[in-house]
Amino acid sequence: MEINSQLIIDRLSQRMDLDRAYLFKYQFLGQDHYHLLLALKHVSGLSPKVLKPIVELCLMDQKNISFELVPIAEMLSKVKVGSLYYSYASLPENTIYQASSKKNPPLQAKELKSVLEIADEYYQKLLPISAGFLQGAETFGQQGNYQRAVFMLHQSMENHLRFLQLMIDGKANNVHHVNNRIKSLNEHFSMLRESIVGKDEEEKKRFRLLDSAFDAVKQNKDLEISAFDASWLYEHCKFVLYTIEQLYLSFMEGLKAGHEKLLAIAEQKVANKNVEVAVGNLAAKDAALSNATASQFHAFPWPERYETDILHVLAQIRQENNPEQMMLLNYYVSDAHGKGLFHFPPQENEKAEIYLAVIKKKIGHYHFRKIVYGGVTAIVAFMSTDFLATKLDLGSRFSHTIWNESVVVYRRPSYKPTYSVSPINWHDTLFKTSISWTRNSKLMQDLLGVFAFEGLASPQLAVLFLNQLTSIGLYSYLYLRIGYAPMNVTIADLVDWTCICDKKVKEFFTARGDVEEILNAELLKQMKGRVYELPSQLAQLDMDYFRSKAREITDFFVDLCDRSIKYMEVKSEGKLNEVI
Repeated sequence: MEINSQLIIDRLSQRMDLDRAYLFKYQFLGQDHYHLLLALKHVSGLSPKVLKPIVELCLMDQKNISFELVPIAEMLSKVKVGSLYYSYASLPENTIYQASSKKNPPLQAKELKSVLEIADEYYQKLLPISAGFLQGAETFGQQGNYQRAVFMLHQSMENHLRFLQLMIDGKANNVHHVNNRIKSLNEHFSMLRESIVGKDEEEKKRFRLLDSAFDAVKQNKDLEISAFDASWLYEHCKFVLYTIEQLYLSFMEGLKAGHEKLLAIAEQKVANKNVEVAVGNLAAKDAALSNATASQFHAFPWPERYETDILHVLAQIRQENNPEQMMLLNYYVSDAHGKGLFHFPPQENEKAEIYLAVIKKKIGHYHFRKIVYGGVTAIVAFMSTDFLATKLDLGSRFSHTIWNESVVVYRRPSYKPTYSVSPINWHDTLFKTSISWTRNSKLMQDLLGVFAFEGLASPQLAVLFLNQLTSIGLYSYLYLRIGYAPMNVTIADLVDWTCICDKKVKEFFTARGDVEEILNAELLKQMKGRVYELPSQLAQLDMDYFRSKAREITDFFVDLCDRSIKYMEVKSEGKLNEVI
């Protein structure tokens, strides 16, 4: 949809004292919605309610745009307390107007990162609570106690709506009636009320039973609710919870993208101001500054044409994370290759890729990160000192390998570890991984058998099965081959992580055509219970294409995993000269 934002601002700025204006897009029920946020100056003198008709007039010919007015002080206050909603709205790319004296966005990259972490923490706490109430509703429903069942549904929906208020205000009140909560949210999501409370009077009346059930239980009274009404409310409640979660995920994805942009801008500013310090020991630079930067890191023979960018990335990681130790697990460059910590063939690359394990005393939500600077891409896994100490003491093959055979590129002078390093028990490792692979390989074969079923005629369902097949194969390979997968990462990130041993998986998911590129994007998508609309290019494909792809994926991962099992069999027998 084409929106004339300049025309909107020209009209509004003539009629009210605007401090800032933001126009942003979000997804709701699979459709794009546009929302105009108008932040008023302190000296406006008129309340938002009085100005509302003026805004409606200015937007008369701009269809499908909702709006809200808020004093700038109130908006900034909510941003500062961690509002996901206002933080996303105030991103630079959403700004269509700001007073001449206002130069900077309300939040910088580090603050946005904190907002993301807080929102995710709330979300992770929310899910099991609401799920528990839903389970309670099912239990009471099976017993025929529909009043209690609907009360449980009320609690589940209240929990999700409370989370939505946290998204917006950074805090939530103790209002228990869901109708009142929805009414307070209507200013921010104008389509929410109609979608939740019902389309006609009969549905609205049925929806009000949620608050009625809550009041009845609170007052220890009886309320007559039919099985049909309880069943409808159960299905409708599940729909509402899903809708709110999708709304949250839409804002999270938008804020993550905005965070990455701000981070890149901040990094570029640092690079521009401190280029002499960041680049390393190039002869063309001032020797004193170059030596000062290079001395932070242990000597390593980086190829000359990549050294500047690599040292910049290392300096950035050290500055942002204050690590105890940074270890190089593997790298790929055009004129050199890794030392064989994890076996892989040398390969020509236009750019350099380095794979690092970063050890910190404590790590936050992010366990994995990809950093791109110049001609270098760094894939970084973060681990805590406690995690590493525990794993080394247990004889973890991954921790044992990276600790003893990686290249230490940085160590804090005060970091002097004295960990107890137990040897790897290859026999025990083989036993555990063989059990896991026996189970997972059967799952893969069972999924492959589904594709042989003639009744499978839905491309959407076929892609969902392929996604699960890919996920099972990838996690199996990481467990068998490497012994470690970073937490809280996407499937695509895990594909990058496999490159610490070789690029077989990365190359397998490198598309050889447009259709395969679209399909691979679906296969590496993190579903988490969501079903996305299938791209039209895939929806038109014959089912034989998906059957062939299922066989290809299964054969690929089965071969990799069987080789990994064979490798551990060799290790457990003590034949150390044999490799995969």
